Amino acid sequence: MEMEQGIRQVTTGREPFPGFPPPNAYLVSGADASILIDAGWDGEADHAERMAAVVEAGAAPLSRVILTHRHADHAGGALRLREAAGVPLACHPLERAVIEGERLGGAGVDEAVEGGERYDLGGLTAEVLFAPGHTLGCLAVYVPERGALFASDTVMAISTAVVRPEEGDLAQYAATLERLREVGAATIYAGHGPPVRDPARRLASLTEHRRRREEALLAALADGPRTIIELRDAVYGRLSEPRQPLAAAQVRSMLAKLSAEGAAAPSDADGERWERG
Repeated sequence: MEMEQGIRQVTTGREPFPGFPPPNAYLVSGADASILIDAGWDGEADHAERMAAVVEAGAAPLSRVILTHRHADHAGGALRLREAAGVPLACHPLERAVIEGERLGGAGVDEAVEGGERYDLGGLTAEVLFAPGHTLGCLAVYVPERGALFASDTVMAISTAVVRPEEGDLAQYAATLERLREVGAATIYAGHGPPVRDPARRLASLTEHRRRREEALLAALADGPRTIIELRDAVYGRLSEPRQPLAAAQVRSMLAKLSAEGAAAPSDADGERWERG
């Protein structure tokens, strides 16, 4: 689907979980070269649909695939793309081990990008931005000629980002939201769902959402130690069973941030009970 001149959205594959849209990849094409941002799920049908979209676009030759982060719905199809299109794969060094081990079957990523790289596509420029938080090595891509920011799962119109403590960092995520606000994009193209047409408002909303969740967590700790499950229920209320582990992971990420700030501390050796710092 062409979103605007030189930008095509490619949405393929299954929902990551019920009710959540399949992942988006983006073909950005100048007069001389194209890049693909993300690779979607692994799978023959997914790959065939992606390749058909690239061919049908009639775009300039594909020069590389930039993988914004490690998750299977964004990096899973990377090896098939490299083998079919013969183009290098790029990701941040902090994502490299997971992508090579879990997505590429031990094959290597071709390029390490850390933010600041610029690719001249011919009339369009792709600028890589370091955007950690959702994962520690998450990337975004900005095309200044279109005011288009490709933020993957960091900024979506349909949902907030999940930040798991074993692979991301909420303090970094908050800082990334502020840096992306400073970009001044006209449109944010998300990893799932429709574009964000009012980026400044959405970024402010996401920042406020995180602040309110943190306040709710601290309020739940005010009367003494609480378990992770008790904190999950206090902050998120009644949830369907599939969403409960995600909410618990968010609580752990918030506690890690508050612990680093001295505002909360574990009250047992296993880190299952917490209290105010």
